[in-house]
Amino acid sequence: MKLFYFHYKTSILLLLFIFCQLPLLHAQTKNEKANIKYNKVLSDLTGKPTIDSNKQVLKVEGLKYKKHFFSVAGITSIAFVKPIQMTFGVALSGGYRIFSKPKLNEGSSTLNPKIIEREIFIKPTFGYIYRKRYNTSFFFIPEIAYRHTFAMGIFTEVNVDIGYQYSKLNAPVYERQGDGSFSKVRYGFHNVLVGGKILAGYDCSKKLEVPIAIHFGTGLLFRYPNNKKWVSNIMAEVGISYVFRREKE
Repeated sequence: MKLFYFHYKTSILLLLFIFCQLPLLHAQTKNEKANIKYNKVLSDLTGKPTIDSNKQVLKVEGLKYKKHFFSVAGITSIAFVKPIQMTFGVALSGGYRIFSKPKLNEGSSTLNPKIIEREIFIKPTFGYIYRKRYNTSFFFIPEIAYRHTFAMGIFTEVNVDIGYQYSKLNAPVYERQGDGSFSKVRYGFHNVLVGGKILAGYDCSKKLEVPIAIHFGTGLLFRYPNNKKWVSNIMAEVGISYVFRREKE
C-alpha cells in the first residue's frame, strides 16, 4: 500500500512539472514565430533575404566607428620618502583611438546585439600637482592605454606611462652673486616619470547613449632624479570623460 501511494505521489508531481513547463515552451515558440514574422516583413521591405535573429548575424565590420574622449580627473600623489609626502592636483587628458577590434558576445542577435569593445588609445595627459610648503609640479605623459569594454558598458583599462615633470620650489630661493650679495632666483628641477596604472569605470555612451563616462583607479610612478635616486609615487585618480562616438562613413 505504501509503495502504491509513493508511486501515486511521484506521478502527480511529474505531471505538475510537465504542465508548468508548457506555458514557458509556448512563450518561447511565440517569440520565435514573432522573430520570423519580423524578419519576413523586413525582407519584403528591403529586398534582402531573411535572417535568423537567434544566431550571430551581425558582421564585425559593420560595428566599427570613430571614438575619442576628453577627461578631467582629480589626482593624489603619495611619495614614499621621509616624511611621506601626499599632494593633490588635477589632470587633463584626451584619448585618441588608434586600434579597435569589436567582438560579438555569445547570444548576440540583430534584436539584441552584445558587443565587446577592445581598443588601444594614445592619451596625451597634462597634470598639475601642488604642495604648499614644497613645490608646484607640472607634468606631461603621452600614455598608451588598452581598454576592454563589456557589453553592459563597464570597462577596465591598463595604461603605460613615460613622461616628463618640472617642479618649482614654492619657498624663496636666493643665489650668491660674485660680489658677495644675494639675489632672489627662480629655482626648479626636472624629472623623468616612468610607470603605469589600472582604471575601471562605466561608459554611459555604450548602452544609455549618454556621451559621459566615469572612472577611478590607481597606479605607480617612478620619478628620477631625487638626490640621484628613483622615488616611487602611488597615484590615485577619479575622473569624468566626454565621449565622442561617430559611425564611419
